Amino acid sequence: MTSLTDITALLDNTLRIAEIKDASVALNGLQVENNGNVTKVALAVDGSQKTIDDAIAAGADLLVLHHGIYWCGLRPMTGWFKKKITSCLEHNLAIYSAHLPLDLHPELGNNAGIAEALGLTDCQPEVDYHGTLIGQSGIFNGSVGELKERYAAICGSTVTGIIHDEHAPTGRIAVCSGGAGDVIYQMKDKGYTTYLTGEENHWVVNAAADMGINILFAGHYATETFGVKSLGKLLEERFGLPTVFIDNPTGM
Repeated sequence: MTSLTDITALLDNTLRIAEIKDASVALNGLQVENNGNVTKVALAVDGSQKTIDDAIAAGADLLVLHHGIYWCGLRPMTGWFKKKITSCLEHNLAIYSAHLPLDLHPELGNNAGIAEALGLTDCQPEVDYHGTLIGQSGIFNGSVGELKERYAAICGSTVTGIIHDEHAPTGRIAVCSGGAGDVIYQMKDKGYTTYLTGEENHWVVNAAADMGINILFAGHYATETFGVKSLGKLLEERFGLPTVFIDNPTGM
C-alpha cells in the first residue's frame, strides 16, 4: 500500500505539471481523489467509461491517464458524465492525468518512447506547440520504407500517409505523437523531409504531397500508449506497486 499523496507528488515533480502550459480541459494532475491509499495502478490513454470500468474490474484504486476525464469541458453532473464520476467515487478509484507534460518528457514521454523504439540517435527536442517543444527529432539509419515498417511494428498499427521515395535514406526525422499533423508547414520551414505523427488528416496529406515531405500516420491512440506505460514502470520501481495497462484502442 502506498500513499496517493506520495504518488501524486512524484508524478507532479517528475512531469513538471505546474510548469507546463496545456489546454484547460487537460486539467493535468490529480483529477479524482480516493481514500488516500493505492494498492494497484491501472494505466490507459483515454478516460472513457469502459476504461474506468476495466480499471475497477482489474482491482485498481488509481487510474493514470494521458487524456483525462474532463476533455468534454465544463458540464452538468448529469447522465453519462455523472455515471463516470460516480463510478470512481463508489469504487474508490483515483484518477491522475498528464497530457502535454507526458508527451514531452525527455525519458518517459510518448515521443521519447517512440524515438527509442525506432532506434533514433542524436535525439533532440523538436516540434513547437504554442511555444513548447513537445516532439523529438533524431537520425534513423535506414530507408524511408524501412522506417515505415519499423513505425508500424513498434506501434502495433497500420501506418498510412505518403512516401515520395521509399528507397531514399531517411536521415534526420521529426516525431510528434497524437494529432499533430497540423505542424506540417513547420516541418518544411525547419528542413525536415520526413515527419511521423499519429492521427491521419486529409488536408495534411495534400500539403505533404505538395511540399515533398514524407508523412507517416500510425494512429492517435497507438502513438500515445508509450508514456503511460513508462509511468507504470516508474511506479513499479519506485513504490513496488503492481500495475496493469488497460488497452482500449479507438481505431484512430
